[in-house]
Amino acid sequence: MSLIPSAPAQNEHGEEHISPADALNRLFAAKAPQAAAIAAPFIRRLFAAMSEGHTFIYLSAEEQTELARAAPITGHNADSPLVLHGRRLFTAKSWQNEQALAAEIRRLSAAKLPEISAGNAANQLARWFDTSGSRDQQTAAALALLKPFLLVSGGPGTGKTTTVAKLLALLCRPDCLPRIVLTAPTGKAAARVSESLHRAATVIPDLHPDIQAHLSSLQGQTVHRLLGLKPPRMLPEYHSDRQLPADILLVDEASMLDNHLFYNLLSATPTGCRVILLGDTEQLPAIGAGAVLSALAKPVPLQTDTLAELQQLLPQHTAFPTLSEHHARLTISHRFGADSGIGTLAQAVLSGDGQAAWHAFSQFSQEISTQERNDAKLLKLLFRRHQDYWQAISENNMQAAFAAQTRLMILTASRQDAAHINHGYRTLLQQQGLAQKDTPWFAGQPVMITRNDPIQQLFNGDIGIVLPHQNALHAFFPAADGTFRHIPVSRLPEHDTAFAITVHKSQGSEYEQIWFVAPTDGTNYGRALLYTALTRARKHFVYWGSQTGFQAACKHKENRLTALSDFLLIGKN
Repeated sequence: MSLIPSAPAQNEHGEEHISPADALNRLFAAKAPQAAAIAAPFIRRLFAAMSEGHTFIYLSAEEQTELARAAPITGHNADSPLVLHGRRLFTAKSWQNEQALAAEIRRLSAAKLPEISAGNAANQLARWFDTSGSRDQQTAAALALLKPFLLVSGGPGTGKTTTVAKLLALLCRPDCLPRIVLTAPTGKAAARVSESLHRAATVIPDLHPDIQAHLSSLQGQTVHRLLGLKPPRMLPEYHSDRQLPADILLVDEASMLDNHLFYNLLSATPTGCRVILLGDTEQLPAIGAGAVLSALAKPVPLQTDTLAELQQLLPQHTAFPTLSEHHARLTISHRFGADSGIGTLAQAVLSGDGQAAWHAFSQFSQEISTQERNDAKLLKLLFRRHQDYWQAISENNMQAAFAAQTRLMILTASRQDAAHINHGYRTLLQQQGLAQKDTPWFAGQPVMITRNDPIQQLFNGDIGIVLPHQNALHAFFPAADGTFRHIPVSRLPEHDTAFAITVHKSQGSEYEQIWFVAPTDGTNYGRALLYTALTRARKHFVYWGSQTGFQAACKHKENRLTALSDFLLIGKN
């Protein structure tokens, strides 16, 4: 097999385009031709898998034997470019990343915590979690008091931030307020966790004013901003040799963290700092490599000493079915009950029962509905539904415009589909006289930042709206204090128009109504993407697509290949 394609692909300028896999194969062919000839097809397979977020590929016994003859390209540690770990094949970088991430999790999980007053904690747990349906939240908070590293998982409305607000209050003393850091992968998610904690802190009974003020002053920030990751080099200001000044680190929407970013965050976290991760294990994993929550959610039975401490804190409980050693699950949704269309549909999608899921549309037609995909119909209907939005734009009313913008969002499986819908809607707006064909920006254009720009304090996922200001167009973005900041559109970092966005980009956000536009080009998508799209909706969900495609997505469960859960066991007794 030739390592160099006989007719390389060319880009639009006639220049040769070579894939990363083939570039690596060329390099290896020049250094070790015999080994390179063996490794070349496996490298292409491995890079294709990595582009989908996997960290390795599985080999058959015969392939493992064959690749073992490809030394020095292959080996059993990071001294070789490719690492054979049993019948798994990694790049050295992926293998090192997962090993290093596992080591950081073990370091933080093994930290010794200050002793707590079990009697006081037990009393507060009983008082603060005394409502119907709060058992899961109570046991999660109790486990978090005992563990330095914990994942609290649950779907929408299960009370993750309510639980954590009460937990943080339990960890605070008026004379010794801990340094609490809130972070999330996107600016939207960081703002939401701050707002949710502030609301929850105001309703905790008999909370000391100093503690309430402390919790109400917390402001979330993106992981990139927290660590000081700035383009182009993206070297963090905080790292293993200069760690964050933090006693408690709370990470929301943790499912969006890939291996590399999560490692950067944890390596900058000092030993003894409590790490609390919030997330939904059923949502899409990160766009980058890895599936952190999937690995951390693997059930590990409660240890005998953990069980004894829990029973001391919660003497009324005899069993803890929703707890593992470092994972607490919240299973009761206070937003989507048994009589909720969105809740029923979400559970059916997760169960993989496409027929039951489709039947739910007819059961709850006021809350969830379907439409065959018809882009012309969709765009016209969208414009009619946007009348309050365009009224706010014509009045230059920012508050009303942002409020209207959160009422309805179109989600797609791919960037190409989002771009197609945004282009079609812009064309319709031009016909209505609301946009001009020869200018890139127009009043009322929502924009989503796609590249971090620390200088402008804009981060990937932030959404703004273009409005006139001082005889020019500016992009306005909501600030944490409820005001708006703005910059001229000419200074915007990389961005996309955001009447429609991808499901991945919507994570960490919620909208009153979601329209999910299913792909028509044969693109495969599965239940995690469908579930994530569905659970962005608070009140209404519309599926634009075919019954066949919907049911196929329900049946397709994506399993991302990652070795993190196995590497976490290395070094444990």
